[in-house]
Amino acid sequence: INNHPMIADVTGNFNYTASIDSSFHLRISHLGYFVYDTVMVASKFRQYKLVPSSIKLPEVLVQNNEVEKATMVGEKIAKITLNTNISRFLPGQGDNSVFHHIRLMPGIQAAGEQSTDLLIWGSYEGQSLVTFDEFTLFGLKNYSDNISVVNPFLVKTIEILKGGFDSKYGNRVGGIVNIIGKNGNLQKPVFSLNINQTTLNGMVEIPMFKKSSLLMAYRQTYYNLYNSSDFNIFSPVRKTPKDDSKQLASTNSKFDLAVYPDDYRFRDLNLKYTHNFDNGDQFYVSMYGGGDYFHLSANTSLTRELNMPPGEDRTTPLTLSLLNKEENRQNGLSVFYSKKWSGRLSSKFIFSHSDFSKKLSDEVQTVNTTTSVIYKKDKSSTENSALENSFRAENLLYFSNGHQLEFGGGFYNNETKIGFNTNINDTLSIDTLNQFRNSRLFVFADDYLPVGSRLTVKTGARLNVSANTGKIYFEPRISAIYKVSEQLKFNASWGRYHQFISKIASVDRDQNYSYLWNASNDNIPVLNASHWVGEVNYSKNNLTINVEGYYKLTRNITQRVFEQRFDGPNRQDGYFSYFGNAKTYGIDVFAKKDIGKHSVWASYTLSKALESLAPLNKPLPAYSLAPHHQLHEFKVAGLLNIGRFYISGDYVYGSGMEIIRKVFARETGNVSYNRVDAAVTYKFTPKHFSGEIGLSILNLFNTQNLKYANLKNIQLTPELGDIRVYSDAAPFTPTIFLKIVF
Repeated sequence: INNHPMIADVTGNFNYTASIDSSFHLRISHLGYFVYDTVMVASKFRQYKLVPSSIKLPEVLVQNNEVEKATMVGEKIAKITLNTNISRFLPGQGDNSVFHHIRLMPGIQAAGEQSTDLLIWGSYEGQSLVTFDEFTLFGLKNYSDNISVVNPFLVKTIEILKGGFDSKYGNRVGGIVNIIGKNGNLQKPVFSLNINQTTLNGMVEIPMFKKSSLLMAYRQTYYNLYNSSDFNIFSPVRKTPKDDSKQLASTNSKFDLAVYPDDYRFRDLNLKYTHNFDNGDQFYVSMYGGGDYFHLSANTSLTRELNMPPGEDRTTPLTLSLLNKEENRQNGLSVFYSKKWSGRLSSKFIFSHSDFSKKLSDEVQTVNTTTSVIYKKDKSSTENSALENSFRAENLLYFSNGHQLEFGGGFYNNETKIGFNTNINDTLSIDTLNQFRNSRLFVFADDYLPVGSRLTVKTGARLNVSANTGKIYFEPRISAIYKVSEQLKFNASWGRYHQFISKIASVDRDQNYSYLWNASNDNIPVLNASHWVGEVNYSKNNLTINVEGYYKLTRNITQRVFEQRFDGPNRQDGYFSYFGNAKTYGIDVFAKKDIGKHSVWASYTLSKALESLAPLNKPLPAYSLAPHHQLHEFKVAGLLNIGRFYISGDYVYGSGMEIIRKVFARETGNVSYNRVDAAVTYKFTPKHFSGEIGLSILNLFNTQNLKYANLKNIQLTPELGDIRVYSDAAPFTPTIFLKIVF
């Protein structure tokens, strides 16, 4: 308004007060829609309809309008807003378009293809928060990385906060990804259907009572998705020869065994009811339930060479048996009500519930085929659950000349359970069950104050009070935006952050990492972090260049490590806790150019993730590289719109994660990640319905990449060394999909 930038909240509310002017220059923009530019005379009620940029309307002639194609950066410190209208046109098969789009952004690690979490600015698993319609998503396994926990049919807005965020946001020391779902069509029933090689996805939107709508969506994989004995078109993986024993018998290979699940199932259901009141208030209830099941079994023969004196047999035949099962469940519920009290004050009231559970069992046995000597016989089972309930009230008070105050408070309750049972070589048995819970009250306030025409300062604080101990956790925040010109501005922020539920790393005796949800208590300290962020943003003629630098120091990291410890002559084997700190720093460079209906963007991240851990009451050692550390990552993507065709492609390069270099150093050689994807989509619009048909090719050049979460190391003896078991990240995978909306 009159060249003064403002951002509406999730319900569309904003406020601008002026005592003199009676007419205003108004520009309205929303990602994925043409900019609306007009002059408005002050009056009681005005309505402006924005035109989606991805829908061709031949009866409307639009000239000299800028279209935001892919992302908006620089509006706030370390914030990215994604245009979800283009997600479905990027490579993939539709079910993971949301997270695939997110991982193409700077500072969010794409190499390693994490299927259960997002690693943002060097944070550990579980340190970044992902929400959908205001409830927490703890995550599903998603073995194949082609199905995300969020149904892309439902997504309206994606907001990424990589660090240095306002005091309105809390509970994480990493980044935040807020995903807001659609509310459903109020004018007419709409049916959407998507079919691809993995899932069947359907959604229905039904108007109710003129101002309400009901939205329902359901996805499910086909049965027998994977077939370990032969290539299955519904399971686009590398073909396994009929004679596995010849294929897998190896000596001095980089890896000993490539495995794929022989059974995988995924299904989820979304329900959402929305009501819009005549006075502008809004109410909705959003519910989610999903689950997946994973099963893998393998039994194969391989050989190992020993360094023996000349003339002696140096080849040892081995038989390896694996059995792995995993079942995950994620449920979520949110109740949302927004109230506009006056032209200056509006409020939001949110109740949310989220619960997650995981059951995992694992068996490994390695036998000398000739002598029947058992080198390894381990069985383990793990149960992990996480629960969160919250109530929040958020208020926004408008003053004159763009001055705003945002304040609120609420309550959080978290509970977790970790059950662990392991049997090692029939000699050592460990059986534990631990339950953790914490509750806290919080209040926050953010003051948004323009100082002149160029500088805006935002100061705030968040106060958390533990209901269990009465301890107070204070989180001051400050940020500033300095606008040098219409094209160039500088952003900076500093803040303190706490996290009361997080994942702890569990490291077994073979140096395999797994991550389990755990709530802080007397024995598990609360994570706390400090963020320093600086940003330069340049935007002119549809060219955006954004450079961000960050430094994060995180304290009270906890790990659970299997060790052999000696107390004099007595040896004690088991899991012991390690505590310490972590720090990450780096720089993100992002460039984007929109050319008419086309968009191209690229990013480069240079970063370092370090940790220092030690047993309780022991001095911390010097910092060393964290398991998820990766020095370089480069990403480039483009989307061309030619008539009814959308042509897209992307390339991701990662220099390699430290966990692969450390645990698999001898076998991996080059651990870098390289992947090229390409896609073409055709939109068709017959008289009574619309649709899209698309072809994507994942990993176009069939580069062998390693999947961060699916590496397993099996230690035998010092002479025999280790056995490496892995699952490829996405191989060369052609996929097709058909989407119909009517």
